Amino acid sequence: MTRTARAFWLHYPGHGEIREVELAEPGPEDVVVRTLCSGVSRGTETLVFRGGVPESQYGAMRAPFQDGEFPGPVKYGYLNVGLVEEGPAALRGRTVFSLYPHQTRYVVPASAVTPVPEGVPAPRAVLAGTVETAVNAAWDAAPLLGDRIAVVGAGMV
Repeated sequence: MTRTARAFWLHYPGHGEIREVELAEPGPEDVVVRTLCSGVSRGTETLVFRGGVPESQYGAMRAPFQDGEFPGPVKYGYLNVGLVEEGPAALRGRTVFSLYPHQTRYVVPASAVTPVPEGVPAPRAVLAGTVETAVNAAWDAAPLLGDRIAVVGAGMV
């Protein structure tokens, strides 16, 4: 069975396009997810969109399921909430968060999705990626109890 989806690709810096893509055939440990919400990171994705990723950072800034290469063409993004349409019974019909680019439907290993707690709306769940950013900032800064911390320019984090 052929499955297709629509994906946002940065064709070249400053110019994006919607492409039809063919999905891989899911294996027994995979899920097929239909996107409900896809969030755009104002900082990182703006940098990617304008072609501003330094060549020295291409590897570090690579998204988990990115296709293509910087500066483009590249399919980028990492804030996705969707509904599991196919896969293990425990996940079927569940809303999940994944670090997947902007695409209407996709196939990933079941281990690459995190179930969203019941009652959490998809538009709110898509912000889960910003929690990771905040945690990484705290780990990198290694604050101690009683330290004073100033956060400047961190957007919604």
